[in-house]
Amino acid sequence: MNEDYKGCLDYIEKYWKKITVHLPKDQGLFIGLPNKFVSPSAKWYRKFQFYWDSYFIILGLVVSGKVTMAKGVVDNFFYCYKKFEIMPHANKLYHLTDSQPPFFTSMIKEIFNITKDEGWLKENVKIAEAELEDYWCGEAHNSRNKLSRYHHPFDMHLLAETESGWDLTSRFNEACSDYLPVDLNSCLYKYEIDIAEIYGYLNNKSKEKIFLEKAESRKRRMLKYMWNDKKGFFFDYNYKLKKQSNFYSLAGFYPLWAGFVSDNQAEKIRENLKMFECRGGLANTQKNNLSKEFKQWDYPNGWPNQQWMVIKGLLNYGYNKDAKRLAIKWLNLNKKVFDKTGKFWEKYHVVKLDVGKSGRYPTVEGFGWTNAIFVKLVKEFCE
Repeated sequence: MNEDYKGCLDYIEKYWKKITVHLPKDQGLFIGLPNKFVSPSAKWYRKFQFYWDSYFIILGLVVSGKVTMAKGVVDNFFYCYKKFEIMPHANKLYHLTDSQPPFFTSMIKEIFNITKDEGWLKENVKIAEAELEDYWCGEAHNSRNKLSRYHHPFDMHLLAETESGWDLTSRFNEACSDYLPVDLNSCLYKYEIDIAEIYGYLNNKSKEKIFLEKAESRKRRMLKYMWNDKKGFFFDYNYKLKKQSNFYSLAGFYPLWAGFVSDNQAEKIRENLKMFECRGGLANTQKNNLSKEFKQWDYPNGWPNQQWMVIKGLLNYGYNKDAKRLAIKWLNLNKKVFDKTGKFWEKYHVVKLDVGKSGRYPTVEGFGWTNAIFVKLVKEFCE
């Protein structure tokens, strides 16, 4: 089956060079970074190293044999945190006030699994711990039910929604800071587990115990506030209204990726796939009760990073057939549009099997995380 995607893979391999950037010195509003990195597109966002994009890009770099490049991307984030005490949304001065969904520990593990560099691991876990404790568990982000939220210093819901990466979506009902999001807290649970595992590997048993307890505490609160047993799904929690949202989105699958649900809960979550599954893969949200003005992180758009999060979550719980079915749907959609346009795209219309529907800005060609997830899925399911 790999041969079916040869044209796509050849394009992606050549495109890595086009989106590889070296910006060692500050340029205007851009923050210089010590190592080469991968931007989303050769045309758009050319000098940007985005935070959560980079995790998904690293997945593709690693399976493409570009481990040195992937490690450099992680080292750039290490550099940023040491200098600015934040994992910035992107390497631009005005992004030093906000971050993006946190995946630093997942990046670390991807690299360490290959390099086995314990000194590097030890330095990076300290940064991950600081980011977790000082930013995501700091007062601005974590003072509500001991769970975390997206937030911006200007206390604007729109800017908080931008920090979520879902810019924009009907999911937060234009009140993002009022919600304790299931995806963010799933990522932070995995942070706590990852940090515990790393400290265990480094034989620091006291730190390992502390972070295992933190993870267990977060899990209990997520199950209390976000799990809906009747609907068999996880929902964001509005702490101001003191009630769960009733809005279905792929964020509800993040607990499978993080790996903290029971087998019974996993089966209930799996049964909700039918709400999102389309001809081209998974739509990002429910179909109905969306904002009057279209928002690009809503149905009918599907995003490559979200496909991976759901697919990996299904694999974690042994739903291999479901995972493969979704992977092949997504690969075939990407190939179909590539054959038509000669390009890969930031997002896709999973119903019409076409380029994604534009929202805040035109759908961008390229595209870093799309290419990376395509390569990763081919490696996972087609070899």
